[in-house]
Amino acid sequence: MEKKKYDVFISYRRTSYDTANLIAVKLRHAGYKVFFDVDTLTGGKFNEQLLGVIANCKDFVLVLPENALDRCHDTNDWIRREVICALENHKNIVPVMLDRFVWPKEMPKGMDDLPNYQAVTAVGHEFFDMAVERLQTFLKSKPTKPIGKWMRTAGIVLGIVVILLGISYGIMHHIAEVTCGEIGAKLTSSMNVMELLGEDGKSMQEELADFYKSYDKARDNEEKADIENCLLQFVANNEKQLATYQRNYPAPSFEYNDLENYILSYRDIKKEELDAFPGLYNSLLDDMKDINESIKDMVNVHQYSHLERDLLSVKLSYMAHTLNALYYGYLGSLSLLPQSARKAHFDAAKKWKIFPNGTPLDLTQEEYEQFQMQEFAICDEEMRRFEKAVNYEEQRLDQMEEQMNDLEKKAEKL
Repeated sequence: MEKKKYDVFISYRRTSYDTANLIAVKLRHAGYKVFFDVDTLTGGKFNEQLLGVIANCKDFVLVLPENALDRCHDTNDWIRREVICALENHKNIVPVMLDRFVWPKEMPKGMDDLPNYQAVTAVGHEFFDMAVERLQTFLKSKPTKPIGKWMRTAGIVLGIVVILLGISYGIMHHIAEVTCGEIGAKLTSSMNVMELLGEDGKSMQEELADFYKSYDKARDNEEKADIENCLLQFVANNEKQLATYQRNYPAPSFEYNDLENYILSYRDIKKEELDAFPGLYNSLLDDMKDINESIKDMVNVHQYSHLERDLLSVKLSYMAHTLNALYYGYLGSLSLLPQSARKAHFDAAKKWKIFPNGTPLDLTQEEYEQFQMQEFAICDEEMRRFEKAVNYEEQRLDQMEEQMNDLEKKAEKL
């Protein structure tokens, strides 16, 4: 085995290979050094070296399919050995709970603390990318840059040293004011759009509530069709508004020259966090697009079961709490900027109604991150709640199928 350092160790059952491999691919693409064993484990020294890899990683990601921990009561089980090693070495453990996984009532000996770690729920293809994004927020290790970028960074540092020797403090101060002011304006302008998106989401919730109420009371199919057409018209208007956001207010870019990047670094403004903002911005616009498509699909098949309604409710709630998380990240970045760069924020925030009110700009970065984690935790809880509802409906359908089979057998005997 190569003597190579890794950030993240992924532990998994062979039954969840495809999902674990996809997580590894996405984390590597994001810049993390991931250890993912793709070969069948052999005995002896190779397995002991695996434990050495765990001991030297910062993060231990445990992929949990259905009944993943049943075999962990066996002290020779390798998933058990890997988990115990991670616990004993005080690694940052992030369980990833797949479809149908539940914590056993009796945890394997030595693994009792495992359910206390912050877990990520990865249920269904449509939520998977969001689950991986949430997973990254729980990792302690940071993504690394390719060697080419590191080489450019080394050149940037040398260039900056030369530049700093030839410029005055006044020029530096002016550039800092302009650069930080531009960042503050871009961030606030984008949050104005996110405020509008949040208002659209709230209107969508209210429109759906009115629709369900009217549809359930409708007296005939003609009246139901009129109610459905009203909902489709509402969705069409929402799609036009969404297209306007995407066309007129694209995600901000934060591309700066060497000196400006140095100034950002000097103020402890992390470039990678600024670069992450456009991704989440576009993701939220995509979430609204997905909600519109889900509503149209629901109306086209006239399917308004409790599960369909609950799924839309979960998607809207997920979007709302992700918006809140983005807002706390925005405040964290803004708090690092000088007072002059916050003017646009104070002007705009007076009109905002969707975001959490009263959060100051003088908190620590850890406190803003804690607020974000709380919002993500609510998202995960919403997903677990929906999963339970799906499992309940599946059990109920299975029971109905058994009853139908029994009735058919009795009918055949008559």
